[in-house]
Amino acid sequence: MRRRTWRCERTARARTTSLHIDYADAGSIASAVDGASVLVITLGSSEDQAHQEIALIDAAAHAGVEHVVKVSSWAWPSRMHPPDWHLEVEDHLSKVDIGYSLLRPMTFSAVIGAQAELIKNDLWGGAAGTLPANLIDVRDVADVATQLILSGEASGSVRRPYHLTGPDGLSMDAIAEHLSPAIGRTVNYTHRTPDEQRALLLSLGLPDMIVGLLVGIDVEAFASGASTEKTSTVEAVLGRPPRSIPDWITENAELFR
Repeated sequence: MRRRTWRCERTARARTTSLHIDYADAGSIASAVDGASVLVITLGSSEDQAHQEIALIDAAAHAGVEHVVKVSSWAWPSRMHPPDWHLEVEDHLSKVDIGYSLLRPMTFSAVIGAQAELIKNDLWGGAAGTLPANLIDVRDVADVATQLILSGEASGSVRRPYHLTGPDGLSMDAIAEHLSPAIGRTVNYTHRTPDEQRALLLSLGLPDMIVGLLVGIDVEAFASGASTEKTSTVEAVLGRPPRSIPDWITENAELFR
């Protein structure tokens, strides 16, 4: 396991304490979760993600933490990263004597922002096909986690998943149609085969893992129709509809100019 350091924040009323976790040092993990009642896990994708999240869960269970809120993914049996990493962590969590809330969000609206440089240079495209993708705003995921903790639903030995989506899906072509007026010029989505998309992304110097992730999302999440589903979970928890893809585009238009 590579040596990586993360910051952990513990909040008590208005006081926030920042701690640093070194995953090569089991003692630093144990000290970070000591005295906590709820642990929220939301790590970025990396080859060490499953090992690190499992280490946090085991430390939390040993320290007497009552509940884990894990930001997972809209996962399915797959060899694609990171869904397989999330499933590995979920499987481990099911075997640990601790309560949990699994937040399983659809792919984030922010993936559009990750294409900003491609969109600016008229290179946006991929193998996503023409089906709608019901992307979710990352802020809605954070709001759901916060509300579950503050309401007491994410506490004690309760164990349940929450499948989170946006209010409605849009195809990549429809997203391009919303982007165009938002940034004042025509945006097109070029449909490519997975191999063509992989070759383009590699030619731009992106790491193999990122290329595999982006192409995998296109094929397994978007083109397959897995991202067309819609749930009412966000509205049920927050008492309001989730933010829409057009809302996200309007708020983030400057990224593409």
